[in-house]
Amino acid sequence: MARRLLIVAGAGLVAAPLLVWGAAQWLLRDSVLRPRVIAAVEQATGRRLTLGGPVGVKLSLLPTVTLEGVSLANAPGGSRPEMLTARRMEARLALLPLLSRQLAFERIRLVEPDVLLEVDAAGEGNWRFRPPPPPAADAPGPAPAAQDGRAARPLAFSVSEILIEGGRLTWHDARGGGHETLGIRDLALTAPEPASPLGLRGQLALRGVEIAVEGATGPLPRLTGASAEPADWPLELTATSPGLRLQVQGSLSRPEALAGWRLQVEASADRLGRLSPFLPPAQPWPAALEGLAVQASLSDAGPGRPPRLLGLSASLAGGAMAPLAPDLVLGAGSLRFTDGEGPGEASLSGQWRGLAWQGEARLPPLAALAAPGPWPLEATLRAAGLEARLQGALSGTAPLEAQGRFEGRGADTAPLLTALGLPGPRLTEAHLATAFDWSGGTALSLEDLRLSSREASLGGTLRWQAGAARPSLRWALSAPRLDLDALLSAPPPQPAAPHPAGGTPAVPPRPPLPAEAGPRRVIPALPLPLARLRGLDAEGPLDIAELRLRGVTYSQIQGHLALEGGQLRIAPLAFSLPGGRLAGSLAADGAAAPPRLSLALRHEGGGLDLRPLLQGYGLPPQGSGLLELEADLQGAGEDLRSLAGTLSGHLALAMANGQIENRLLERLGGELRRLMLPGAPAEAGTALRCLALRLQLRDGIARPQAMLIETGLADVVGSGEIDLGQERLALRLLPQLRLGGLGLTAPVVVGGSFAAPSYRLDSARVPEAAAGILGELMSRQAESGDSVLGRLAQQLADRPAGSLPDCAQQLSVARGGHSGPVPAESPAPSGGRPRPPGPVDILRGLLGR
Repeated sequence: MARRLLIVAGAGLVAAPLLVWGAAQWLLRDSVLRPRVIAAVEQATGRRLTLGGPVGVKLSLLPTVTLEGVSLANAPGGSRPEMLTARRMEARLALLPLLSRQLAFERIRLVEPDVLLEVDAAGEGNWRFRPPPPPAADAPGPAPAAQDGRAARPLAFSVSEILIEGGRLTWHDARGGGHETLGIRDLALTAPEPASPLGLRGQLALRGVEIAVEGATGPLPRLTGASAEPADWPLELTATSPGLRLQVQGSLSRPEALAGWRLQVEASADRLGRLSPFLPPAQPWPAALEGLAVQASLSDAGPGRPPRLLGLSASLAGGAMAPLAPDLVLGAGSLRFTDGEGPGEASLSGQWRGLAWQGEARLPPLAALAAPGPWPLEATLRAAGLEARLQGALSGTAPLEAQGRFEGRGADTAPLLTALGLPGPRLTEAHLATAFDWSGGTALSLEDLRLSSREASLGGTLRWQAGAARPSLRWALSAPRLDLDALLSAPPPQPAAPHPAGGTPAVPPRPPLPAEAGPRRVIPALPLPLARLRGLDAEGPLDIAELRLRGVTYSQIQGHLALEGGQLRIAPLAFSLPGGRLAGSLAADGAAAPPRLSLALRHEGGGLDLRPLLQGYGLPPQGSGLLELEADLQGAGEDLRSLAGTLSGHLALAMANGQIENRLLERLGGELRRLMLPGAPAEAGTALRCLALRLQLRDGIARPQAMLIETGLADVVGSGEIDLGQERLALRLLPQLRLGGLGLTAPVVVGGSFAAPSYRLDSARVPEAAAGILGELMSRQAESGDSVLGRLAQQLADRPAGSLPDCAQQLSVARGGHSGPVPAESPAPSGGRPRPPGPVDILRGLLGR
């Protein structure tokens, strides 16, 4: 009997495991397990689970369920139907917790998952699962109870370890449109117990950059909303990549919504180029900047609001700013906010084309920066003895606006001009102060503007406004003093700074101007940048008490400037120059092709005093008297030479009862003086009894309407033409000499160019030469279209043949018919024929003695 019992017991021991294994195979077959797994996941998450492949089981003390083609539905209203898809999933399930209605996975292994984490417009994360409520009974009744009498609990869900191999994680924020995809090489999330902190370690890839991550977080049930403990969910994360490091430490009070967080962030990069995959590609970032480090304390400010900065510090070692600013090299810099309530401090140094500079700024508190503004702002910039200070307020809203006061001082702006490559203005012992109002790049107003220096002083208001077509400039400025010679003087040479990439100079030397081909010209091809007038509208008075230009001092410059649509007009215009005052107008048309220029000037009072006029322009004071001047000229051209070749209008000079020294004539035309005034000593002076010159210009050709000079030695009348475009001379002069009461007359032909004029005696007889000159003058006067000049031409027609024109008549022509002084004493009449000279006189005239 006992033996039979032993055999039965042994058979039972052998058969029991086989029966259990067979029963497990039958109970955990695909058709049974699939609906149970789907139901368990849906009960735990409230999401639909789809299994596209077979369900398998590996039996052990911790059975492992294998799922193929896994797909977990997204939250309602998500950006895509699935929150998770995976090629394969293995879940190792603990059996004992099932007895207490806990779905405890010891390990979940995901192969090539595609995970979407997103926040909807209300700030709700899709990782927060909401299990469905239990089904309602047909009739109300008591809640179902367990065998021990306690109410049935919902199935709890926990995971101890999650392993991910391959795949990707996508983040999407519907509130701000943020979207980012993170590649997963491998990632492990581990927690010894469901309520234990969750550790993580893995290799990720973001925008092509390999990143190693390591850290720890709070328990997973708190993240999914299945638990309320701990109250503050901790977070520690370190991410490293070659040259980059990011460390985050903090906590979240509502991790299920990624809200209520407070973080300490430290980030560093050995050079900015490491961050290029994370920077906007459209901006040319300076990749050579080195030693970047940032430390920040941040907290959640609420849904839809930017993070609240509680503290911030940043530092920079320096580096070249190319390609953003090729000539700028930054040095050490720092930014510091100790807390959110106190002001911040910033400093930065660097070099600009060899010019060392250093800047400092005092910034508003972080709490103020988070507000719409206005933000107080203080900044100081120092460079090569120059200092600029700005104090004001910034609006903080778009478009940015700023108001405040600016003040600058400097011993000499030459180093700054050299660095900027500008010819001026050069200021020494300068002080500039103004109140400013800047409106988001569309308007700038400078009030109470004051500039004082050794070279200039001015004050007033200035306003700049951006327009739809062109910006406009309006001002009300007065300048007691402007020294343009000093302002535009070339700065002293500075040592060239080496280029950041090598030893080449930062500013290449300017190539020499090419030699001008062809004959030498007197009128320079100086560019007239009138086309630039098209880009600006401007209006304001001209009020300059004293202006110095090319060694000449001009004073009491008064006028009004208006520029619109490329049309410039300065009218009225009046200024004093050495010896007198001129008034008129200036106009330019920069919209024309080629640009056009017109000038009208006339002396005020009795005329310009010749002696101070000569002194003012650097000529010896070898003359005296009042010179009357009138000009009305128009032309077109891209430069001064082409403009001269198109001039039309008239230019007139008149003088009576003056004095001139022969040395001045020697400087103006020595060979011509010796030809017309043989034997006259250069040191002597002579009375300039009458000067009458009126040139009528058309298309660059100047023809005299009046040309007469009466001196104590000779009377000279002339005609012909002057070609300003070709710089050619074609004049006929008829002098009448007075040598001991003897009149000698020999026609002179002036030819050649402005640079190389030629003079020769004309073979024509005096009566024919006089008749030709008078006829030409009379014709020019009659053709002028001026009725007054037409009547004056009749006076020439009534003169005897071969006689010289009358001084009063020629002065009246030069003055355009206006009255004026005439010589106090008229010379001996020149209407008759000169007495025939003797042999000695003829030889003296021919030999120029």
